[in-house]
Amino acid sequence: MAENPKFNEYRDQIIQILVKMFDYLSLNGDFKIEEKGNRISVTISSDNAGRIIGRKGQTLESLQLLVNRMMFKMDEQCPHITLDIDGYASGDREFKERNGADDGDNAAPKEYRRRPRRSSDDSPRVSVELLEKQAKDAAKEVKRWGEPVKLPEMNAHDRRIIHITLKDDPEVTTESIGDGAMKKVVVSLCSQNEQN
Repeated sequence: MAENPKFNEYRDQIIQILVKMFDYLSLNGDFKIEEKGNRISVTISSDNAGRIIGRKGQTLESLQLLVNRMMFKMDEQCPHITLDIDGYASGDREFKERNGADDGDNAAPKEYRRRPRRSSDDSPRVSVELLEKQAKDAAKEVKRWGEPVKLPEMNAHDRRIIHITLKDDPEVTTESIGDGAMKKVVVSLCSQNEQN
């Protein structure tokens, strides 16, 4: 029934990763894993839903990012994995769209929060190596899944490092969005920007 011949292998690896993560976090949960188009969808059932979702969905986003990174490291052909619990992921998207949090785009970029958000007068100091790695990781994800990636808010110095790191990559383009000193960088495929 599964379209991807390696689906059963991926399913077993994903369950193994999630069971280990949940064990470390002292959480319990059941996982329903299915193919949805070119993605793998994981639906989590748990009495600890609030802890798994976290504040504004940050814990769920972080878990999803970690699972994708670990699976990609094991097999670069693994499809993108989405995590949901109690319908939160789809409900959260609808809430953001209703409130204009995604800048009104129909195909809003995926958003990753890899660093804590700080106010403009308390800008975090991040190493150049970490910013370059973050830029390259975002570019890999964009090339792999074709969807824009929105990086966390950062100061002008950090944004410049992201732009410089990816300026010679012919497949992706970068753009700063937002108001004020702290802005986000969106990394997207060149063809997507040419169409807009």
